[in-house]
Amino acid sequence: MSDNPLHLAHGGACAWRLSADAGCAAQARSALGSVMKTLRFPASSIDDGTLAVSELATNALWHATNPYATGTEAPSRLTAPELWTWARIAPQPELVVAVFDAVPELTPQLRAEDVMSPQGRGLGIVQALTSAWGWRRSRSRLASRPICGKAVWFSLPLPSTWPRPPHRIPPTVAAQHLTAHLAHRGITADRCSDATGISVVTTRVLNIWVCHEAFSWTGGDGTHHRHPLIDLQETTEHVLHAIDRSRHPTTRGEGACGVTA
Repeated sequence: MSDNPLHLAHGGACAWRLSADAGCAAQARSALGSVMKTLRFPASSIDDGTLAVSELATNALWHATNPYATGTEAPSRLTAPELWTWARIAPQPELVVAVFDAVPELTPQLRAEDVMSPQGRGLGIVQALTSAWGWRRSRSRLASRPICGKAVWFSLPLPSTWPRPPHRIPPTVAAQHLTAHLAHRGITADRCSDATGISVVTTRVLNIWVCHEAFSWTGGDGTHHRHPLIDLQETTEHVLHAIDRSRHPTTRGEGACGVTA
């Protein structure tokens, strides 16, 4: 996991463990603001992003520590929220910002009163300020062992000066990276390649083809997924969601608003 925002242009990601206290939102604003400044986002986009991430961080903290939200008498999971960010090229060039918490059963839902919510549950604000937002099942990146939960995300357009990858990514290399990313999140996958480099990464429920241009697979519901090889982080998140959703088939699947991912 890189802590250098410049690595986002090459398929990397940045991640931070947020404090499980009232400083959570301020910490998220500071971290994201620093990344966006380094990547030369315009000031207006930085303002929008930091306000939106403040809402998501406040939500995650409330879900993780409020006994009424979790149905327990003690703070749930004892897992601090995490802030992640990466870039994706498809469906359009965007910065993706996600806040993870270990309470997957509490899924975000936009409500009429959200904008003025005293608990900071203003998903209406997130929707108004970003290109798209949604949630999916995921797993922690920074915990000592993988913890299942959910990631609530939003996206913002990348600056027009965003660099393109300087070279094509060999499918064998992309397959190696995907296998390693899944292993880090607790998913065992097998990998095989042919003489041309075309590879297949096999998990318990998915076969992910890695060709010269893209990752691709067909989900359990018959939906075909395709992501450019540079979108390693986005691909990993979609694969994790598909795997964990298959283990909880009665739970409502991924939610998204605006431009869906």
